[in-house]
Amino acid sequence: MKRRIIAMAIALLTLMSLPLTAQAHVLTGNTSKVDYDNTDPNLYWIEIDLTNQIISVYQTTTGAVMLQSLCTTGGEETPTGAGVYKIGDLKERFGYFVAYGQYAQYWTQVVRGVYIHSVMYDSQKLSSMSKSAYRNLGKAVSHGCVRVLPHVAQWIYYNCPPGTTCKVTSVKPLDEALRSAIKAGIPAYDDYAQPADAKAAVPDVPATVRYNKTPLRTGFSTSKDTTVQNLNAGDNVMLLQIGAEWCKVRTTAGKLGYIKTPYLLFYPDAPVEKTQAYAATKKTYVYEEMDTGSEKLATLAQGTAVTVYENPKTGWYSASFNGVSGYVRTKYVALSETVAYPQLPIVETAPTVAAATGVSEDGAAATTSATQTVTRMDVSVNLRAQPSSAAAVVATLPPATPLHVMSIEGAWYYCSVGMVTGYLHESCLG
Repeated sequence: MKRRIIAMAIALLTLMSLPLTAQAHVLTGNTSKVDYDNTDPNLYWIEIDLTNQIISVYQTTTGAVMLQSLCTTGGEETPTGAGVYKIGDLKERFGYFVAYGQYAQYWTQVVRGVYIHSVMYDSQKLSSMSKSAYRNLGKAVSHGCVRVLPHVAQWIYYNCPPGTTCKVTSVKPLDEALRSAIKAGIPAYDDYAQPADAKAAVPDVPATVRYNKTPLRTGFSTSKDTTVQNLNAGDNVMLLQIGAEWCKVRTTAGKLGYIKTPYLLFYPDAPVEKTQAYAATKKTYVYEEMDTGSEKLATLAQGTAVTVYENPKTGWYSASFNGVSGYVRTKYVALSETVAYPQLPIVETAPTVAAATGVSEDGAAATTSATQTVTRMDVSVNLRAQPSSAAAVVATLPPATPLHVMSIEGAWYYCSVGMVTGYLHESCLG
């Protein structure tokens, strides 16, 4: 037993000095764009021991302990559910908890709204790591997620891709000797060194809302989470986490929340098109002359793009906005980088039109105009997650299944069948 405890402590200490591998791989499809050090979901498996509040990662074939540390799981009112799960698609490098008002590093989704992530931070400054969260490692006091030391969360983030097995167990016996040995290897709060990370920041993916009344939610739960606001077709958002069912997004106004993936148009594997443009940093005006006392020809709201030609005088740009030419103050207009958002395809309608409705978990509906039709009469067809014959099959539809066509993208039709949405190739329609 003593040898085992010493080995576990060494495993923890060794992990803290492991370098990160460069030039890793980014998975394709509806999954967060992490630069993985390992993309094989069968190489490791994770165990979360609720009795001892210990997280361990094992090498699958040899059983070798890759890391082991204390963790914090859910408290009595918000327990972390025992079970065997497959790591999900949602990951985030340094994210904000919409429901709790704090930050954490290296989020890895276990199931739905349960993540493995670092202890909490009060901001995105590394110096703001929560002392209480750090000292609560080894106690069951979280909101349901699994909090770990930042370097442990980092290793799992880069080495445990979607599909990795995660076993959450409550049947292990109490092992105070092992807990004490692991705790002895954890530095005091003031001595803890935040892990270095030389990898490039994960780019946010631009997306466009497909339907009116699309709920932006604080999380996945129907009872504990709420709708932040309802978005409309054509609204733009940036994807911070990408998954097959849900995405975490940031609106252009800066609000964060979760939207069901089928309600969004985006291209997760396409390069993000970026351009530089001048925009108002706060409300300002286009003036007739280089004088604030001259006539105001147009009003620029914060974030409004404006065309700048030259800088004829200190403090002023020659500029135009919506066909109106004049002058703007340099202190209120700045060059910024913008991205190109996907454009909603034209919805083709037929004589028979019905309302296609996608209902969120809180009962709110996202609606758009749609064409009613049926699938082929002679064969079953596959409804796919993306407009590609290689995409995952969402559902197999029997012959002559009624459906609603909500939009058309080339040869692919975005359809709804009851509560299920996906893409059908034009050859699949009757």
